[in-house]
Amino acid sequence: MFASALLAVFLLAAVPAPDDGDPQPSPRLAPEEVIRLQVEALRRNDEPYPDAGIEVAFRFASPSNKSATGPLERFTAMVKGPVYGAMLGFERAEYGEIQVQGNQAAQRVTLVQRDGQRVSYLFGLSKQTGGEYDGCWMTDAVLREPEPARDNELRRI
Repeated sequence: MFASALLAVFLLAAVPAPDDGDPQPSPRLAPEEVIRLQVEALRRNDEPYPDAGIEVAFRFASPSNKSATGPLERFTAMVKGPVYGAMLGFERAEYGEIQVQGNQAAQRVTLVQRDGQRVSYLFGLSKQTGGEYDGCWMTDAVLREPEPARDNELRRI
């Protein structure tokens, strides 16, 4: 009995936690945890190897998102492009309140760049039903929000 309990403890310790170096989709992760894992992985994109963070983000993309943005090489080019490039190597992230309605979730994340510039993205997630990712929250879309107009750019009405 003791040996089997010890073996069970050993096996559980050998299974990496979702926030370890190689995070994977899991029904145990809440939507805000999924977003934070992706954002932080992108902040440290080249750790422990080049584009590791982009791989993590792609891993948490929903199957429908992957079919639209994949394969990984295409996804990588998109993330490094002008719309999403601010997601790599930023200084810090500010997380808005998570909004959850049934199997849908959304959260605004503002990334503060090293030069102080702020760029906001809206993450949209869904809880998967059936298949390999049943019960997992995964990212359906990430939309960059328009930059707020500066005072001298506002139109007069």
